[in-house]
Amino acid sequence: MTVKETIQQACGSVINGLGAIDLQLLKEKSRVFLSWSSRMLHIRQRYIFTKENKLRLRYVASGFCLLFATSIFALTLSQNAAALNSQTMASLSIIDRDNAAADAAFNDAQRSLSSLLDNRLYGKFSLASASVPSALKQPKDEVIKIQPGDTLGVVLQDKGVGSADVNKAITAMAEHYDPRYIKAGQEIAMHFDPTDEGDYRFMTMKIDLDPIKTVVVERDGDDFRSELLERAVEKVAHAKDARIEVSLFGSAGKAGIPKGVVADVIRVYSWDVDFQRDIRQGDALEVLYDSFETEDGFVAKNGDLRYAKLVVGGIEKPIYRFEMSDGRVDYFSPDGTSIKKTLMKTPIDGARMSSGFGMRKHPVLGYNKMHKGVDFAASRGTPIYAAGDGTIEKAGRNGGYGNYVRLRHNGNLKTAYAHMQKIKSGIRPGTRVKQGQVIGYVGTTGRSTGPHLHYEVLVDGRQVNPRSVNLPIGEELVGKDLANFKDMVKQVDREYAAMRREMEYAQGRSSHRGSQRYN
Repeated sequence: MTVKETIQQACGSVINGLGAIDLQLLKEKSRVFLSWSSRMLHIRQRYIFTKENKLRLRYVASGFCLLFATSIFALTLSQNAAALNSQTMASLSIIDRDNAAADAAFNDAQRSLSSLLDNRLYGKFSLASASVPSALKQPKDEVIKIQPGDTLGVVLQDKGVGSADVNKAITAMAEHYDPRYIKAGQEIAMHFDPTDEGDYRFMTMKIDLDPIKTVVVERDGDDFRSELLERAVEKVAHAKDARIEVSLFGSAGKAGIPKGVVADVIRVYSWDVDFQRDIRQGDALEVLYDSFETEDGFVAKNGDLRYAKLVVGGIEKPIYRFEMSDGRVDYFSPDGTSIKKTLMKTPIDGARMSSGFGMRKHPVLGYNKMHKGVDFAASRGTPIYAAGDGTIEKAGRNGGYGNYVRLRHNGNLKTAYAHMQKIKSGIRPGTRVKQGQVIGYVGTTGRSTGPHLHYEVLVDGRQVNPRSVNLPIGEELVGKDLANFKDMVKQVDREYAAMRREMEYAQGRSSHRGSQRYN
């Protein structure tokens, strides 16, 4: 067999092996290799011949090594590897013996290989124009922040979600959350999976409704389903104190006491303390309260105010929350006497007394006139509380009083509230209300120069100075309730003292110093 026939046979074996390869696999696995080998086959003449036009054997050997390496790679995927190997070794032996024959054989082999590749491979796909699949796309996640004016449907469609999927997803979500209530600033976490067609398919979205609740919408075949996830919370006790420097709210805030707890303190003490006139610099506050928190310390909500001690002008006023045997809950002084009087001294939170009871120059009429009540300046919309248990006697417009509510507490005692922005829904004549219940909101209706509450106390139908009314003492615990209360007071005092010691000596520990988690 001649050198040319030997090489042509070897090349034929190579191409037969290539023909046995799955073209899809060849596209994916050999794209780079084929491009590289194609470039190698088009070797410039000066790399093959010397100046004397003699063949450079080292380059011929390199070319054939590349050719036969290609044949070995292809034939490992076919059943012709052994035959190709013997032909390859025979060809190399002939080339070593006959340089001139190798020269001619090299040129013939190059043309044969090029022709065969064109017919067997390039006829099916061209390296220059082949549609080679790109790397598989990865799943993707996006977080979108709702902008003013956005709706959930529009946001989803802007991200390429089809209208049918949008409608199904929103319908599923409505089981737990009305998408119409979505607000600017809320974030939507979306997840997409790649498809065989090279697109993406909407799979999941999550919306945090608050730090505790998350609504999740997931694809379920061609439909969607939703669920509401809630993070676990546990009850935690906190013991804190504050020295009043400028204001109760400001000093308590610096001590880490939540505003809601301070509001509870004001509400509970309001029938015994005037927080605008009685509180002074140097006074103090102690509190023991519960909160409901997640494992990482987020406060979902505040719980009960269990104990408080307000020091006013050097006088200590401790109170304890206690549930009586009949289920009623109240706050009592250490001797078991309720601190509730018949009326609250201040039926509004955080207000400033702007005008007292007595003669004054009327701010609207311009002449001296008896002011038969007390004015509390407060921002518009501040809640107004019922000063005591009673029945609504009048609720509505009342001349210069504007929006007006009058309560009857007993046979001879009434209270009135004027200039309200609005009366709370459900407050109407004949309605029974509890002390501390919201009955309306601060406004400036009627004959008024600015938002404030005009508060009156009427005894036997006559307005009197609220600060001079001799109010009766509230309920006193007796019997088993008193014994249980005394035991609870000792337990609360021990708990507060232990938690305060922990806070004082546990420097450098967690942010829950002065706190205790319940088992």
